[in-house]
Amino acid sequence: MAMSLFEPSLPPGLIFVPNWLSDEEHSAAIVEVDSLPFENTLSRRVQQYGTRYDYAQAALQDLGSAPKIPPLLAAIGNRLAAEGYFSRAPDQVIVNEYVENQGIAPHIDRLTFGQAVATVSLLETWPMDFRSPNGDETEVLLEVKSLVVMTGESRSAWTHSIARRKSDLIGGLRKPRGRRISLTYRTVLGE
Repeated sequence: MAMSLFEPSLPPGLIFVPNWLSDEEHSAAIVEVDSLPFENTLSRRVQQYGTRYDYAQAALQDLGSAPKIPPLLAAIGNRLAAEGYFSRAPDQVIVNEYVENQGIAPHIDRLTFGQAVATVSLLETWPMDFRSPNGDETEVLLEVKSLVVMTGESRSAWTHSIARRKSDLIGGLRKPRGRRISLTYRTVLGE
């Protein structure tokens, strides 16, 4: 894949919207997430809403198997649908907390989820790596308050991951990692 000198080349079907959240929405989302309990069953802390994904079984449980989506997170989901990123409001939200050298292995979200997967980034900008089936690679900076929506090939064929490291090279400067929160929205097929 050819890379531009001025802007990153995005995987086919990937939508990137910088500053999608306002400063107020960003602050309120952090307050809401931090007011709720995290699960400690993975190497990173998570919260699951609407439908629980069982990581050990690699299986999606029934709709309603996780707590109801909290108000502000639900409002963000409704906005995603209203702006046309989803055909209906997402019914599954996973909050992931990444601290310092935590990451996530290359993967494609299970196809039992719908045709779009959206992630909103809070607190810090971290790069996400995308890799095509034929080995093309690109890095997308998940900026604070940004929205990334994986559709098409970026959703079903490209893997995405976050490298495990203590710092990132951003804009030519080495930036130590602190804490990043991602809000990942999905729909459950057949529901």
